[in-house]
Amino acid sequence: MKARFGIVVSVVTALSIGSVNAQKPQTMSKRFFLEKDGGGIEVRVNDPKDTRARDQLRQELRQAARDQSALPSPAVQQHQKEITYRFEQTDRGGRIRVTAKSDDALRAVQDFLRSQISDRLGSKAVPFTFVQNTSLVVVPVMVNEHGPYRFLLDTGASNSILSATVADSLKIPRGKAETLLSAGGNLAVTLRTIDALQVGDSTPTRTEIAVANFRLLQTLHVDGILGGDYLRRFKVSIDYDSQVVQIEPCCPESISLLVA
Repeated sequence: MKARFGIVVSVVTALSIGSVNAQKPQTMSKRFFLEKDGGGIEVRVNDPKDTRARDQLRQELRQAARDQSALPSPAVQQHQKEITYRFEQTDRGGRIRVTAKSDDALRAVQDFLRSQISDRLGSKAVPFTFVQNTSLVVVPVMVNEHGPYRFLLDTGASNSILSATVADSLKIPRGKAETLLSAGGNLAVTLRTIDALQVGDSTPTRTEIAVANFRLLQTLHVDGILGGDYLRRFKVSIDYDSQVVQIEPCCPESISLLVA
């Protein structure tokens, strides 16, 4: 299973890269993320004035990228020849972006990153990102066990929408044609049935969703929208500080929980 884009999780914790362990845990934040070709880790100092800690952190991250030691997993180490590590500087620290060049390496990298995310958040917490330069929330969604895809979480939208490009790539059969009323006017869609639409560990089965070439999706660089028809099945709370959505099923008859 290949990942297409974006899981991010922020956690204030002790660091585990090189001598950065010497820093006090409360002075820094660590973030794991998944991307279509791998993922990585981002670390930042919490105090923007603490330039000494920031510079030391950057040095340690650069060294970890050179040593390929950012992901201390035996499974990852077995595929080091198929993995590249790149350091990127941020305003308060830096990140190491890990890119896998084979399916086996990708699986090893993302299995490790997912384990770090789940250990710290639990199954009901879904990490989210923002549409760039906005406060719009984007969550990772698996469609028929493919993804994750980037979906805008929009409590004001009556209907969920999936990009026609994604739907066609997954060979989801076309249904009847309909017209949705959107803020931008009437939108021509086809209704298609998805076997599983998974957010976190909650998976409504046999979900009908509108599919369209919606310009807004391209503008926001997302693959779909989670609207009220989907969200009403859950109890949803958003923690902006930790960048996670707590999502709990409220309709057991229509929800299945995945158990690892």
